[in-house]
Amino acid sequence: MTEVAFVVHPGREAAAAAAEGLCRALAADGAGVTMLDEEQAAPGAFDLVVSVGGDGTFLRAAHVAFSTGCPVLGVKVGRMGFLTEVEPDQAEPLIRRVLEGTARIEDRLAVTAEPEGSGSFRSQWALNEVMVEKHARHRLVRLLVSVDGAYVATFSADGVIVATPTGSTAYSFAARGPIVTPSVNCLVLTPIAAHMVFDRSFVLDAEQRVTIEVVGEEMGMLSADGRESIELPVGSRIAIRAADRPARLVRRDDAPGFLSLVREKFGLPGEPDGPGVGGDG
Repeated sequence: MTEVAFVVHPGREAAAAAAEGLCRALAADGAGVTMLDEEQAAPGAFDLVVSVGGDGTFLRAAHVAFSTGCPVLGVKVGRMGFLTEVEPDQAEPLIRRVLEGTARIEDRLAVTAEPEGSGSFRSQWALNEVMVEKHARHRLVRLLVSVDGAYVATFSADGVIVATPTGSTAYSFAARGPIVTPSVNCLVLTPIAAHMVFDRSFVLDAEQRVTIEVVGEEMGMLSADGRESIELPVGSRIAIRAADRPARLVRRDDAPGFLSLVREKFGLPGEPDGPGVGGDG
């Protein structure tokens, strides 16, 4: 029997209604259905995890899917995001295709963050980004950054982000990082509001390892995809690298390309039939 887990936005009635309708349809076909709340870890193996909500809900669902090795599908309820794939009325046939093994699945680079030295937190997984930021609201944190053991810089900043290409349009973009197409395997290292002349991003090979050490007098905080933050005392070191396997995202066959989505999401100027596009200009 196929098993499908649902992660649903807790504050949207439309999301709950859409999820309930999909659950009923799948159960009528003999599929096992599990509803997961925000704090619940995956209790077993699934063939698919379905997110119903926005990008934040999708990131929680992707974490569950990665832990069980299955794909994740985003059903969009609310504002348009980069990660949700289908409207509720389009979801059922695509779910059936996933369970039949005929749906398009796209691999995306993910990252993990692990403590080095005396740290004691569990490994953190992220599809979008790992962020080390300041603990105190009105103070800066000093973060020593190395790549593959080579010292890069010590940033006095609000924090440092290590993002995937998928996450390049999220917090990294807000911190002035570059937009990276998801097919490019790389890591994007971006300081957040650095109080120094150099404040640019580094685009690194996906095989490189980033180490961030909290130095100075202020402690830091670690978060992965916006999940609950972990306190980092001064002296803490965190190693961030590509995950051992990719996240697996369900895509529609007619899904818009990444640049088309960027254009729509950010309202880029101009029209596609303007001068220099598709003709002699």
